[in-house]
Amino acid sequence: ERVEPAAVESVELGMEALAAATDANDARAKLAGFAVEYGAWIEDQRAALPAHERRRDVGEELLKRARFAQTRIEAGIAALADPLVFEAFQIANRAMAAAARQREAQQRGVAPDAVSPPRWRPFQLAFLLMNLRGIAEPAAGEREIVDLLFFPTGGGKTEAYLGLAAFTLVLRRLRNPGLASAGMSVLMRYTLRLLT
Repeated sequence: ERVEPAAVESVELGMEALAAATDANDARAKLAGFAVEYGAWIEDQRAALPAHERRRDVGEELLKRARFAQTRIEAGIAALADPLVFEAFQIANRAMAAAARQREAQQRGVAPDAVSPPRWRPFQLAFLLMNLRGIAEPAAGEREIVDLLFFPTGGGKTEAYLGLAAFTLVLRRLRNPGLASAGMSVLMRYTLRLLT
C-alpha cells in the first residue's frame, strides 16, 4: 500500500524556510518539535504493543531503536550550534529547494517561481537530522552506523540522501577551502546496481 507521510505540525518542513533561518537558535526552534513529536509517537506505539510475548519482545526492540533514532535527531539539531554546520545546513536546504522547484517547474511547464515552496517529507528531514552529527564530527560513534531508508518507490528516498550528500559536500568545502576539500566526499551506488 502507498505510504503517506503524517503531518508534523510543530516542525518547519519548508526547505526555503530552513535555508532562511536567521541563526542556529532560529533553526533549532523550527526543528525542536521533531524529536518531541517523534517521542510522543513512540509512546503511542508502546501503548499498542501486542500481548503475545514474542511479538511484544520484537516491538520493544524496535521501540528501543526508535528511541535511539530520536536521540540522533536531537543530536543533529544540537549540532547546528556549530556555525559551519549551520551554514552547510542552510546551503544544502537552499540547493535542494532550487532543484525541487526546477524539477516541478519542468514537469508542469511553468516558471520555477510559480511552483509552491518545496517541503521535506518528515522521514527525509529526520534522516538528514539523524546524520548531521555523524557527518560533522569525524569521531562520532554514529559514523559506524549504516542507515537503511526503506520506503516505496517514489516516496522520496533519493531526495533524502541527496540532501545529506549536499550537506556533506558543502561542509567539507566550508571547513577546508581550496584544494584541501578536493576529492571524493560521497560515494553512491544505486539499489539495482548493488543487487546485480
